Amino acid sequence: MRSPSAVSAAVITVISCASRLVDGTTSFTDGGSASGVYPSNDAGTVLPTEVQPLYLAFTFHLEEPALVADKTSFDRYVGVIRSTAELFHQNGAIATWEAAEIVEKSKVYGVNILKELETGGDAIGLHANGTGYVPTDKNYSTEKMAAELIRQRANIDALGVTVRHVSNICSSVDWVKAVQSAKFEAVTGVIEYCLKSLPDPGPAASCEGPQYCHTAYPYETGDMSSSWYAESGSNWTTSASSGTLILPTANPVPCAAEVAGGTVSPTRCGYGNDDVTATLAQIDRAVAARKPGVVHSHVLVASFGQNPNAQVMQVLLQEIKTKYVDTGKAKWVKIPDLIDLRNAQK
Repeated sequence: MRSPSAVSAAVITVISCASRLVDGTTSFTDGGSASGVYPSNDAGTVLPTEVQPLYLAFTFHLEEPALVADKTSFDRYVGVIRSTAELFHQNGAIATWEAAEIVEKSKVYGVNILKELETGGDAIGLHANGTGYVPTDKNYSTEKMAAELIRQRANIDALGVTVRHVSNICSSVDWVKAVQSAKFEAVTGVIEYCLKSLPDPGPAASCEGPQYCHTAYPYETGDMSSSWYAESGSNWTTSASSGTLILPTANPVPCAAEVAGGTVSPTRCGYGNDDVTATLAQIDRAVAARKPGVVHSHVLVASFGQNPNAQVMQVLLQEIKTKYVDTGKAKWVKIPDLIDLRNAQK
């Protein structure tokens, strides 16, 4: 895996034993999970007290047009969603569902599955397909992106669900400004392609599309456990006092073993028990990286463009419950809960 120090403006982190440099950045010298020079984390105003549990969230991307193309396919898709939500609830877990094509199809077929999930205790977000990256439009702009996000937001709001965050918005245009124009509070699913909006995109400079640089950003698990506020797309890796909340998200669960083995930017992988092992190792590192008085999170993700393997998910959720939740080291939350927890730390 590549180090965040390869990027000109790297993310905030919360590692102790740091020395303040004259330019306001922080150099880490204790051999922690990150290395190099990072922007200081001025948002952490909570006084050091006790170490809080690691706040765990799981986001599913409800995507893939073919899976909802007709009523039969839609009903089958909805059935798998319901069974997956129940599997989570049986294991004391909570899912956050980030919806794409299913928003329109829910209205077409008269089945408001998103409202049903919300009523059952889960949370809803928007997975904004067709916004940040539009290869057919050579004159794509921040204004066009904002207009499309506003349109998609109106559609999902019409289903009567509460939506506060969005994913799938990485772009070479100012995606932070577009997100703010559509009144979203937070962003999940940040990947390397999001660096394209920076004046110096670093390793993403030559990336032709998000599918080619799909690695989760920041790159290291310890850095993923910190969230921060972004002012604009031109400086979003630098912590601001307010703005769009960036909630880093891990690489996809079914690709966890592949990423741990060195595969770069995987987008579609099969579920396996080795993914359970790799995901638990991530959580171990995130739990160990916690600092007193700071909100730490670890957001897991999987695309619902493929059905989750119920057996693998059962093992993963049960292991998380036994090792982390039951011992007080972690706690399941929805993305809106995480937004509130982070806002309270301002």
